[in-house]
Amino acid sequence: MNKTKQFGNTENLYQLDGKIPVKTAIPFGLQHILAMFVANIAPISIVAGACGLKASQTAMLIQCAMIIAGIGTLIQLFPVWRVGSGLPIVMGISFTFVSVFCFIGPKYGYGAIMGAVLVGGIIEGTLGLFAKYWIKLITPVVAASVVTAIGFSLLSVGASSFG
Repeated sequence: MNKTKQFGNTENLYQLDGKIPVKTAIPFGLQHILAMFVANIAPISIVAGACGLKASQTAMLIQCAMIIAGIGTLIQLFPVWRVGSGLPIVMGISFTFVSVFCFIGPKYGYGAIMGAVLVGGIIEGTLGLFAKYWIKLITPVVAASVVTAIGFSLLSVGASSFG
């Protein structure tokens, strides 16, 4: 079956203000929401498991993360001052620090993770405001190397949680 018959005219999917028929938008939207839920829940579950948190604490963290992801998404969609892109970007949790938090959490407690997140968030936010000055230093090779290193650092977590 040809894609035009199956999904309607999908050319508008790639336009900023493209109009998509509801019967096409619903399955794509549901797929996107499901992918977002998995990406937001998995890092929390991994870190909470490593820290030995109770199920009620893990559930509270997941709920808080989903609320903050929603607020972040709205800020991206409706920019305030220089914060936000004006594009439908879904914000969420990052896998970047999972391996570090799986080390810090059991050793120093969940409070140390929260302290690291607060300090790191302030530093990252400040750096983001001045990105136009330092972005030339981050070449695609550097970015790809960092992302690959993050993936390799999570191999042991994936291997032990596979089942």
